[in-house]
Amino acid sequence: MGKYIVLDIVFYASSLNYDWGGGTNYQELKKITKWDGRQYVLVSRYALRYSILHWANKLFPHDWKLAGKDELEKEKEGVAHPRRELVDNKKILEFPEFDLFGFMIAKKGGEEAALTRVSPVKISHAISLTPTNLDAHTMANLDVVKRAGGEGSNPVTIEEKADFYVYNVTIDVDRIGKYLYSEHLRDDLEDIKIDSSIAHQRIMQLVETILNLKRDIKGRREDLSPWLVIVGLYNDGKYETFVDKIALDRKTHYKVIRTHRKEGDTEIIENQIEEGLMPLFRINDQEISKKLPLYYRKGFCDYEPKDKFEALTMKSRVLEKVEEFLGGKEE
Repeated sequence: MGKYIVLDIVFYASSLNYDWGGGTNYQELKKITKWDGRQYVLVSRYALRYSILHWANKLFPHDWKLAGKDELEKEKEGVAHPRRELVDNKKILEFPEFDLFGFMIAKKGGEEAALTRVSPVKISHAISLTPTNLDAHTMANLDVVKRAGGEGSNPVTIEEKADFYVYNVTIDVDRIGKYLYSEHLRDDLEDIKIDSSIAHQRIMQLVETILNLKRDIKGRREDLSPWLVIVGLYNDGKYETFVDKIALDRKTHYKVIRTHRKEGDTEIIENQIEEGLMPLFRINDQEISKKLPLYYRKGFCDYEPKDKFEALTMKSRVLEKVEEFLGGKEE
């Protein structure tokens, strides 16, 4: 039936994905309207895939080499795909991006049929857990214009949204490292496979990348590593995701206290935050499957009901559980 690794991930970050709308002087965040009629900020799965791929390349440069001009073919402006020779020479799976995230090589003229690979790793959009109020700020390049001897500026308004976001990653374990005839349907091409140890290492590196994920955007680096990740490990092909059931319990209060203290003859006045209830994440579903084995929490996050999950307070413990699952080790 197939083995699946399912990650439901909550992270905290600021603005991550801008849309084309609003004109050149207004940069608008991607949004989606949900059942309650309110708008929530959306980070597209394409943006997340880009960040995962390029951050993995930084973490594992030898194993996650990115395809370049020698491996990619540009058809027209804005359209590119892997060269057909990579498939013909059975080298397509040497690149994690094509193995994990799939590809399509379109039919051209009188050539043979299109070649496709459905992504074994599915990534959902990330959606903010609270609606947007369309917060924005305006900035201008006044300083640079002045130093260049000019006058005036070119103001730009940018939407912002700092929030918790939730998304899902589902890994079809049995398809990693295999491009079979049943998928490519070419009579002149046998099954393409890589060593199972490399496939398992690739999955481990993917999970490790997600647990430490960063995204560079507009001159800043945002931390997308999880505050909460629910890790489901499934052996029989029947898997669940809780991405649409995770909610933020907004019973979180902050109180600023002004304190006074002496250091020698100097009086120090400080503003300190008294922490009340920290962010609390809940699954809005009373029928929680007993098969769901794990969760991981970071910082001051919590999860209820606790008796349904095993708490893994270290990222290394999550990786250990995934490695046991891939190797079939008994606990």
